[in-house]
Order: sequence, then structure tokens, then C-alpha cells
Amino acid sequence: MTELDKMPTTPIEEKHSNINNTSKTDLVSVTKGSRHDIKSILADIRTILYGISFGILFGFFMNKGTVFIAPTIRKQMLFQRFAMLKMFLAAVGVSMLSVALLSLCCSKLYDKVLNGYIEHNSRRGILHYIFGGSLIGLGMVICGSCPGTVFVQVGSGIINSVFTCLGGLLGTYFYYIFVHEIVSQEKLPSTSLVLRRISDILPISSIICHTVFGLIFLGIAIGLEFAILWKSDLNPNLLTKGTLNPDNAIGHFLGLAAWPPSVCGAGVGLLQLFFIFFLEKSLGISSAFTVFAAQVCRIKIIGQALPSLNSFTYGLKNYIAILFALGAIGGSTLSSSLSQTIPLGPENGTNILSSIFGGLILLLGARCAGGCTSGQGISGTTHLLIGSFITTACIFGSGIIFAFNYSLSNNEWLFENL
Repeated sequence: MTELDKMPTTPIEEKHSNINNTSKTDLVSVTKGSRHDIKSILADIRTILYGISFGILFGFFMNKGTVFIAPTIRKQMLFQRFAMLKMFLAAVGVSMLSVALLSLCCSKLYDKVLNGYIEHNSRRGILHYIFGGSLIGLGMVICGSCPGTVFVQVGSGIINSVFTCLGGLLGTYFYYIFVHEIVSQEKLPSTSLVLRRISDILPISSIICHTVFGLIFLGIAIGLEFAILWKSDLNPNLLTKGTLNPDNAIGHFLGLAAWPPSVCGAGVGLLQLFFIFFLEKSLGISSAFTVFAAQVCRIKIIGQALPSLNSFTYGLKNYIAILFALGAIGGSTLSSSLSQTIPLGPENGTNILSSIFGGLILLLGARCAGGCTSGQGISGTTHLLIGSFITTACIFGSGIIFAFNYSLSNNEWLFENL
């Protein structure tokens, strides 16, 4: 039986199938169908609002954490700034604690989301994670962004981020036209190392694992805040920003150009709880490029030529990725407007060539690895999947290696003049 066969009959179909029968029973059936349609429409509206709202929160937190600007990302790889590390560790820590809570209260829901995530990655072997993660790290240094922060850059008015988005689309098309069919493989057995969880190996339950690792990651993030004051990680020009109603504590706080990265990271990590509970999926944003790129598959010939990309063309669950990305742009714009930092200057981005090429590398890597710093780095590690830990290690490992090698070989590696 196909998925279409399983779909409930719509009121219109019922009306046509019973056109010659006007019994009271049939009228009741139509009414029930109409109520079902209304409930379905309301559910879709709620899903749309959730996607946009969560995107706004994501963009707002990422903007306040200042981890979206190129100097922060590049200098993190050289261990000259630590805002990105603080925010990432706090996000993963709170995300893990959120999952531990969900496992206790809504275990069936979490198991459904977890199994869906594992199914999504079931055709990727260890080479996918190593190669894809390495490309993501390389792309992050080149364009000073990642598949999630590029939307935050757009919202803050960094002009060259538009070219990073263009490069991302080119990388997505390149993957599905030239790479996908070559690297695709049969589903891996559930016993495969990359599909196993740390809790499967350690003699402790997943809830304890989530709690312990969550507290460790969050504790390290908070410890780094005390060891390296967050204001020391900021660009000097950002420290003077924030003029929204200074006499009002709340207004002044919202008007600040930056917040402690661990606080912003905790906010992003909490979104994992909202994603799973309200949208029944894991946090991730790089798929927005895939869904947007897939819209060309509405042209029948292209859709037939790219069946793997065609599967992302329709459906609300696909569109949520785009709505989340648009929300992230809006959230970043809101944050920058409150702090009066919009538009940010070109020194917070990269040049056009680096933006396009880096964006291409980023999305090519994200598609190979099945996610980026949010999809694999936050969500995958939150699910304790070994493959996601490998990807995350390769992202930061390759970024660090490339940044140090390029820095040592190029005396003009000046982050203040990108």
C-alpha cells in the first residue's frame, strides 16, 4: 500500500463518491471530514508559526553571541577568541539536559525523533563524516561562516553573506548532481559503529549519559566564562553599542550588542527541546539550502533527473527548514536593530570570492556529512551518536589545522581587514 493509499479521503472526494446518496449518515460523514480538515489546517498553521518563532529565537541568540561574524569564527580556530567554543559547549550541554528531561517525560516522542534522525543518517559511513566534516571546517575558515550563521549574517546586514548563500546553493547543486549518486550506499546495519550511541557502549542508561555529558559541557562553558571574560572576546567597536533606553534595565539588556556566549548558547540548546516537543524533529538548519535548491525540481524534467533532490521539493516538513531560516534572518535583524548595529561593516565578513567558494565548500560538506554545526554538531552529539562526534571533531580539527597553516604561511592574514 502506498502513502497515497493511506491518506484519508477528503470531504470533496466523499461528496463525489456519494453524489447520488443524500442520507443523513452521509451528511454526518462530510461534516466529520470538514472538521478533520479544519484541525489539519490549524495544525499546519501552528507548525508554521513554530518554525518561524524558533528561527527568530535562533537568529536573536546567535546575533547576541556574536559568533556569526567572520573574525570570531576565524580567531576561534586560532584560539585567539573563545566565544564560539563557549556558545557551542553551552548549546550542546543544555540540549543534552533537555533530551534527558524529554526521555523521562515523553520517552516515546523522543524515541521517534531519535529513530528518525538515525534513519536520516543510515546511508552514511565513516568516510562521509570524516570528509564532510573536514570540508565544513575548511569552508568555515574560508568564508567566516557556517550554514546556520550565514542567515544571521544576512539579517545583520553583512553584504557578502548573500554571496555565501549563493555559494551554498552552488554547493548543494554540485552535491546532488555529481556526488550524491556516487557516495550513496545501502543502509548500514543498526550495529554499525557510526549509528551507535555512546550509551550503547558504556554500561549506563542514556538518561544518565545525557545528564552527565550535559553537565560537563555546560560546566566547561561556564568555567571558560570565568577564565576568559566574555567582553574580552568582543570587537572593541561592539563594546560601545547598546543605546536602547539605558534607564530601563530590560530595554538596556535587549539593546546590548552582545551577551555572554554561554547564555546565548544555552538559549540555542533549549531550542532542541522546543524542536522535538513541538515539531517532532531535531534542530538543524543546513537543509534550508537543500529545500530552496529543490524548488527547481518543480520543473518536471529536472525533478525526474534529480530524484534524490526532488524529494525535498514539496511538503510542510520540508518548508519548515526555509521558514526557520527566514526566522533566523528576522531574529538577527531584530537583535541588530535593538543594538543599533545594523548594518555591520565589511570587516565582519569576507570578500566575494571567499564567500562564494567557502559557501560552496560548506554545503558540499554539510550534505556529505548529513548536517552541519547545528545538525550534526549540536543535535547529533546530543543524541550521543558516535558518527556525529566524529563529524564534529573533523569540523573543528580541519578548521584549526587550515587556519594555523594559512596563518603561518601568509603574513597578510589580518582579520581586521577581511
